[in-house]
Amino acid sequence: MQAQIKTAPYEYFDSVCDGRYETPIDAEYNLPDYCADIQKILKCRAIPEVSSYMIAGDTLTCDGICDIRVLYLDGKGDCVRCCEFTKEFSASIKLKSSEEKAVACVRASIAHITCRAVSARRVDLHASVCLNVLAVVQKKELITCSLEDKSIEKRGETFAAHQAVNAVCHQFTIEDTLPIKNGKPPIEVILRRDISCRVIENRLSEGRLTINGSADVSFLYTSAADGTNVEKMSASIDFSQAIECAGAQEDCTCDLRIITGESSIQPREDDVGEYTGVSVVVKVFLMAFLYRPCEVEIINDAYSVKAPLELKYAQSAFTQVHGMLSEVLKKKCSLSVSDDEIQKVLDIWCEQDSVQTNCEKNKLNYRVKYTVCILYISGQGRILYTEKQFDNNFSTELETSMAKRSDTCWHTDLWEFRIADRNTVEVSVETSVTSLLLSLNNIKYLTSAGTDENAKDFDLRPRFLVYYASQGEQLWDIAKSHRALLNDIRSQNDLFDDTVPESRPIIICNK
Repeated sequence: MQAQIKTAPYEYFDSVCDGRYETPIDAEYNLPDYCADIQKILKCRAIPEVSSYMIAGDTLTCDGICDIRVLYLDGKGDCVRCCEFTKEFSASIKLKSSEEKAVACVRASIAHITCRAVSARRVDLHASVCLNVLAVVQKKELITCSLEDKSIEKRGETFAAHQAVNAVCHQFTIEDTLPIKNGKPPIEVILRRDISCRVIENRLSEGRLTINGSADVSFLYTSAADGTNVEKMSASIDFSQAIECAGAQEDCTCDLRIITGESSIQPREDDVGEYTGVSVVVKVFLMAFLYRPCEVEIINDAYSVKAPLELKYAQSAFTQVHGMLSEVLKKKCSLSVSDDEIQKVLDIWCEQDSVQTNCEKNKLNYRVKYTVCILYISGQGRILYTEKQFDNNFSTELETSMAKRSDTCWHTDLWEFRIADRNTVEVSVETSVTSLLLSLNNIKYLTSAGTDENAKDFDLRPRFLVYYASQGEQLWDIAKSHRALLNDIRSQNDLFDDTVPESRPIIICNK
């Protein structure tokens, strides 16, 4: 006969996909007639951007476009030119299972790239786009919190945890027009462009998530005044979004991911026919995981004083959130050239940034990687390009040693630079990181308890035993091994704690 059990729901996020997937891009591009011949390729930039993604059945389908810009020297070798083209990519990624309500976020980056000029008029490119995919589904598990049977002794435990409230995906588009500032000349061609979105503030209220953020825009262009000089421009576009989010409340913790998707920066013509501004269009993807603190009650052991008991157990991972940590990791880096002195820096930027984190010995450890790129004029007046990869480590003391895992979002930006000497540029780089600190505790709990109808009951004749207990021994273990009621042992021996305070005899008596 099965004992009646009482259950309580516990909700959690179950990952159906969490990994990296690569898709190749191969292209041959013939320069249009208006482009000058290629003397030497300085830099090929490929920026993959996600256009859309969706989950159908057990498959996540992702579509995107890769913005490719080849910076090169023209036939005279004294001017930076650019040929630009796009290449679409797509991927179909199998999930662990078919889930109707699964939500996902997809971040695209370049895994590797090779680019060469086959001739003065043709470029051959081979690249691989890396898709970092996280897809989850919210699930519910029924946890046994009580057994309804007077003949069964049960041991319970209550612990703090966090349960899933909701996971929402939201996308929107930013459109704006930015004028060229500070009296800079009109645009001829955009050589390099970067757009990154960041969250400045997020607020939770009843059923709603409000986000304020900024899209940071920067680009390098050739001046229409002479067609040779280059100019830089940067600006920010503020945005605000209110997202319906069932279950959201002020006491929830929000783990928020923001991803810059397909975007464009196009020169905009003014009334006199000059390109004195740009039109910016950015698709933004948001994914938010909401957690709420809770207390979980479980039954972790039981026995019967009347008959043998068959117990069945399960084990689950319970999430505990230990807070959000945001900080800025600053580092000064030196980039040196050996062939010639640096007369002037035309452009300098960061790309291919990544951050790995781990919690260890009451510290959050960061490993930050990025590449610093520099386009400059040498002492001999030649335009040259170089880049260098950096790998830096940082550590932050944590207020709790319970955090065992961190989920981190980041963005790296070059803050300032200076020419330190004739061959060296010193740059200050900042990486903004936000980490959700958490732990997953695997806990075993009882799911059912019952007696076999054919099993014989225990011999229930009255008995009187004296058991010599050791200091620190658990009363539960003593009662279970002798099939005695725990409260009887407590009252008969004046014991009020869960353990025996000192070595002593214990009376076990049943009537």
